[in-house]
Amino acid sequence: MINPFSKASRRGALVALGVAASLLLSSFAPAVSAVSGCSGDEPDGDGTSLCRFKSAGSLRVSKAAGLGRIELHGKVGAVLQRDEGTVSLLDLSNPARPKKVGEYADDIDDSFDGDLAFSDDGKWLFYARQTHQFSKDGIHVLNVSDPTTPALMHYQPAGGAYRIAYHKDPAGEWVVLLDATHGLVVYRFEPTTGQLVPVFIDPLPALKVGGPASAGIYIDREDPRLKVPLMYVTTGMTGLQVYDISDPTAPELSGEWSNVGLAEVEVSATAKSRTVYAATEYWFDPSIESEVVVLDASKLDAIKERRRLSAGVGIEGSLRVQGMSLTGSRLLIAHSGMGMLSVTGGRTFMGWAKIAGSRNEGAGVPGAPFAMDVEEARGHIYLTDAATGTLTVLRPAR
Repeated sequence: MINPFSKASRRGALVALGVAASLLLSSFAPAVSAVSGCSGDEPDGDGTSLCRFKSAGSLRVSKAAGLGRIELHGKVGAVLQRDEGTVSLLDLSNPARPKKVGEYADDIDDSFDGDLAFSDDGKWLFYARQTHQFSKDGIHVLNVSDPTTPALMHYQPAGGAYRIAYHKDPAGEWVVLLDATHGLVVYRFEPTTGQLVPVFIDPLPALKVGGPASAGIYIDREDPRLKVPLMYVTTGMTGLQVYDISDPTAPELSGEWSNVGLAEVEVSATAKSRTVYAATEYWFDPSIESEVVVLDASKLDAIKERRRLSAGVGIEGSLRVQGMSLTGSRLLIAHSGMGMLSVTGGRTFMGWAKIAGSRNEGAGVPGAPFAMDVEEARGHIYLTDAATGTLTVLRPAR
């Protein structure tokens, strides 16, 4: 495996970053020039640049390293300090002015990445932590009913825990994990104790999940057409696999597409169609260009590629799609080199937000800024940075 965030890769990426920046707009240039009402540098510049978005606030969560995934539940947020292996709990009562109110931390010194998921009632937070040594760490089940004092209730060893999702149905509550050691794992969650009980494991093909940008999970609790819960699983080795999880203890494969390895995934489904947006992976094959693959999954037994959204950066290892969020027809893309990009209708480039900042010494990524994840809720957009340790709050410009 090639690790694009290794020390050697970081040194090479720092040299290449300036060269690659000049190429960032090669695919988006016509669209960018057509967007009116924009000011400041284009998203390949060094300064803060906003197009059709405005800054509403910010919070420097970490002064030591960088941020990773962010999850939202009502007026509470959870953000991962990926290099420190720490989770910060946020008060979002004022959406534009997030406040850090609590923290979960232990004595880990080898944190690499990870993921977060809230339970439906917001009382539980599932933290999948991955370390550089994949055989270590796993799932931390946190009681966050009081966000000011998150408490570890259960720890589940899980190898290279990377992506995690929560699902609830009439039969109970479930947690789905993608990890480098065991592959796809489904756990029954016992909310009275916080325990996780494994009920399904699919390890094949071996090592289908790796480190950053190697996998993704999206769960649609009721597919509008089939009226059953569907789980969309992406990995760097298998591409896309769609499962019927009417029985979470025995997921049934309903469709797949494997032309290229995939990572982060979002889905839009109606009674007539299903559209999958999946970022290309770079953990297993760094030669794959950074793109968002748009798939038509209306027929699960005949999934077809419709088009690709390219960030125009070729195969530079550090400049990739890291996170995505889909609200209505607006797809927000956290791109480490270009900041946050906004695409409407799956094809029309509408704007961007790139927030300048200085890289913290302990950040495990090269250069700054380095957009890592994005979520949208209550009319506000939350963008994390893996270099500066800053959470930026944005709003669409009127």
